[in-house]
Amino acid sequence: MCSVTGNKFPSSFESTVRKILRLLVHVLTHIYRCHWQHLVELQLHPHFNTLVYHVMLFSKQFDLVDAKDSDVLEELFEQLRQRNHTVSLSPGTTATDPDCDT
Repeated sequence: MCSVTGNKFPSSFESTVRKILRLLVHVLTHIYRCHWQHLVELQLHPHFNTLVYHVMLFSKQFDLVDAKDSDVLEELFEQLRQRNHTVSLSPGTTATDPDCDT
């Protein structure tokens, strides 16, 4: 695999990207499960929804995150995907308020 400048990526590049995305998905899952109400109060939930949507799209397109690591975000992603296919995401787009068990 070559980079834009012609230098080769290290052989560990893909595994490093997979690990970074897996950890990012875990962080997003924690925020979604435990801090959703804070996001709503700060009116940051539309931005969070957009972030989740793009991370999940990227992860799925390149098959970088296992389903077991992203299962909590899957329902949110599907809601966002369905809304995005019918209308563009608006600031009022939210998911249901999840409970925080951790």
